[in-house]
Amino acid sequence: MTGELNALGAAEIARRIGSKQTTAVEVMSACLARVKAREETVGAFIHLDEDKALAAAEAADKAPAGGLLHGVPFAIKDIIDTADFPTGWGSPIYHGYQPPRNASCVELLMRQGAIPVGKTVSTEFAYFQPGKTANPHNPGHTPGGSSSGSAAAVADGMVPLAFGSQTAGSMIRPAAFCGVLGYKASHGGFDLQGVMGLSASLDTLGLMAREVEDLVLARAAMCGAGPAVHPAFANSAPRIGLVRGPDWSNGSAEMRDVCERAMARLAEQGAETSEIGDLSIFSNLEKSQKVVMAFETARARIFEFEHYRGQLSHHFIALMEDGLALSRRAYEEALGVRDQAQQGLSALFQEADVLLTPSAPGEAPEGLSATGDPLYNRPWTLLQVPCVSVPFGAGPRGLPLSVQLIGQMGDDDRLLAAADWVHQCLRGE
Repeated sequence: MTGELNALGAAEIARRIGSKQTTAVEVMSACLARVKAREETVGAFIHLDEDKALAAAEAADKAPAGGLLHGVPFAIKDIIDTADFPTGWGSPIYHGYQPPRNASCVELLMRQGAIPVGKTVSTEFAYFQPGKTANPHNPGHTPGGSSSGSAAAVADGMVPLAFGSQTAGSMIRPAAFCGVLGYKASHGGFDLQGVMGLSASLDTLGLMAREVEDLVLARAAMCGAGPAVHPAFANSAPRIGLVRGPDWSNGSAEMRDVCERAMARLAEQGAETSEIGDLSIFSNLEKSQKVVMAFETARARIFEFEHYRGQLSHHFIALMEDGLALSRRAYEEALGVRDQAQQGLSALFQEADVLLTPSAPGEAPEGLSATGDPLYNRPWTLLQVPCVSVPFGAGPRGLPLSVQLIGQMGDDDRLLAAADWVHQCLRGE
């Protein structure tokens, strides 16, 4: 794949198209050729329209270049509405459903010249029941979920950029398992109109890419941030605090090792590193996230539960039943745990610019019947902070490993700047 147009990042593609070094049709053709060669093995897409994608690329080549992402192909998780492609939410209930409009996030990227290629596989209602997607590094292993297809498509060079979402660990975990960058924005940072909802307190839009500058560019297209990486760490290294957390020992040895090796390498490169010693604020966060998610999902998806229960997986039925059995008091107590932890979290960022913690328990597990454990993602999703998964090294089976960087709520630009610095230091292993 090295040297091919489909291997380029979104920002580089936009630069080359803008300078007439290549065309949108040539880039799209390269991406579609990769899909054709690999889709039978990887299964990243649930809907793909090659003719429509090529026609849009032809139109882009005839139009004056001006948008931040002019001519750049991107893919869309199948819980996000699209006017030109069906949106099935990973469920047989909505198979073939055609929304009348694009979700805001899709429209905003298209407004900047990006070209949608198709819809990527999501787990059922972005929860646990897997779709057909396999890990492109080893198709006998899960790609993670729920943004399975988006992670796999970006990792395999089918597209340079893809939308995903996270309610527990649906961005960070598949990005880690597939060895790409995954960015979960601050809660509320991206508009969610046209995106299927599970839990209003947790649902967050995100992006998969292979370069941090591509995440920055897509973020700029959607919310008007600067189109370049924030200069926070252009002349100085970030302060990075290692958070082992209460579940540190519940992951694999390689996960613990990769976090410690990453911290050592970043220190060698000039980062001021430390270990966060007071972990009391993290107590009960995982449990509270499960309560909030179940309670809110049971209300958001009550129609499907009441009228189409026979078409729901046992995973989703169990989540709905758990949520309906929860009391309002239990839900409010879980939110109280979050609120208290959010207050304590601000003190940690007096010691560090970003926090470093595991992205996942280890390598992608073998088999396609499950998508892995979001153990190391649930607390941060509950806390509503921005997160980035950064690839680093490989595990004993040769599958990718990653670390997770955490920023302050609403400080996404600074987090992405730190992620760019970290990515440059860690890449290549």
